[in-house]
Amino acid sequence: MCKISVIIAVNNAEDYIAESIESVLNQSFKDFELIIIDYGSTDNTFSIIHSYSYKDKRIHLIENGSDYIQSLNLGLKLSKGKYIVRMNSDDLMHIDKLKLNHSTMEEFPEITVCSSWVTIIGERINRRIYDENISGLIQLPLIQMILNDTTFNVSSIIRKSFITEHHLFYKEYTHAEDYKLLAEIANLNGTFYMESQPLLYGRINDTKISRKQRLEKLQAISKIKKEILYSLCNKNEAYPALVSLCNAYFELAHQELVSEDEVYKILHSLFLNNKIKQIVTAKEFFDEAF
Repeated sequence: MCKISVIIAVNNAEDYIAESIESVLNQSFKDFELIIIDYGSTDNTFSIIHSYSYKDKRIHLIENGSDYIQSLNLGLKLSKGKYIVRMNSDDLMHIDKLKLNHSTMEEFPEITVCSSWVTIIGERINRRIYDENISGLIQLPLIQMILNDTTFNVSSIIRKSFITEHHLFYKEYTHAEDYKLLAEIANLNGTFYMESQPLLYGRINDTKISRKQRLEKLQAISKIKKEILYSLCNKNEAYPALVSLCNAYFELAHQELVSEDEVYKILHSLFLNNKIKQIVTAKEFFDEAF
């Protein structure tokens, strides 16, 4: 068994996949496997990956039709690591990412998900660091996810035993599957931690994202946020009016009297400021450690 399984689902990524693979192979931490699932590439992606996999036995190259979510779940199923790290086919890892991720998860076994800041890169993109206003143990992560759908992102390392125990997998939430999985972990009282340094270089390439894809992503994110809100309402049975309140606000949004973003901000503030919160408390151990 290896310590970490890195999973990449890839399709027609010949421009970036070699650099992404090398950023994994060059990690200062060496005890990992790299599972790459090619789901229907028609360019040179497969041959580029094969040029690495035949030389390095840590790389497992798999062909899997044309389904992205199914490919991610196949990667989860085949993974042998104690921890799971997912990566996009055009992103890059900081050389010490796996080393620092592994150290945190080993030192603090109560942590379920450890994320990090992300350095945004791309053509005609001003390089910047994302999420640098968040660090340490995340209090009430499910509530935080109402507003921050990208705070816990593809930079995360996840304890596989938690995924296995709760039978979790990626679901068909187009372009928001990571957000959905992490929201489910938070809903199950998983503990979240944010490393206060950028350990992933996330590429933004708007030229390859269609208007339809952007709309699909926004719709999926909206669906997840509503699921989070109603889950919080149902967990707080002492306040039955919460469900009616959510229904009323979303009806106002439907009638375009308020925007959905305004609804999320109002309800986020309600849950946070009135101490109406998800059923989870950090252990005293964390209060002392962090």
